Amino acid sequence: MNTIVHTTQQVYRQLVNATSRPGHVEMITEEVKNYTDFSNASLLAAMTLLDNEVSFYTADQTMKKELKVLTGGIADEDCSTSDFIVLKEENLKKEYFTDVLKGVLISPEKSATLMIDIESIGKGQTYRLSGPGIKETTDIQLSLAEEWFNHRNEVCKEFPLGIDLMMTDKNNNLIVIPRTTKVEVL
Repeated sequence: MNTIVHTTQQVYRQLVNATSRPGHVEMITEEVKNYTDFSNASLLAAMTLLDNEVSFYTADQTMKKELKVLTGGIADEDCSTSDFIVLKEENLKKEYFTDVLKGVLISPEKSATLMIDIESIGKGQTYRLSGPGIKETTDIQLSLAEEWFNHRNEVCKEFPLGIDLMMTDKNNNLIVIPRTTKVEVL
């Protein structure tokens, strides 16, 4: 019998693998009762990372209710104070990149992770990744427009400050781009 604990343990392993190998695509095959219009991968990643000690922001009211019930996470009304920002690609705004927690030099870990449910991982604009966890370079294709990576790159230019990106798609693929990764538009 697979309980939610076993499910989130498996997803956690996949999140660690994707985070330590930027550009590597993980497919989340675990099942969950999903009453939102986000992908199962998005809901499961959020369920795995959120608890009653972290805050999250989402503009989607259904997702907000689900995450409060399933994780006990603290729902913020303002993205500028949230540890996690859970969004769909079509709802992105510049402030989700610029007006969020970026850490401070004494505590760079106090920054936001943007969890974006996008149309496609594997199709769309090509990006070249380099940095820790990547042997030389890795090319990826994402439906996410380059303007969002321009905002992300601007926010991450003062390392160790910055934000981390976690993206999922409708096929339950997951990819992570930490703040340490350099992203170039091809």
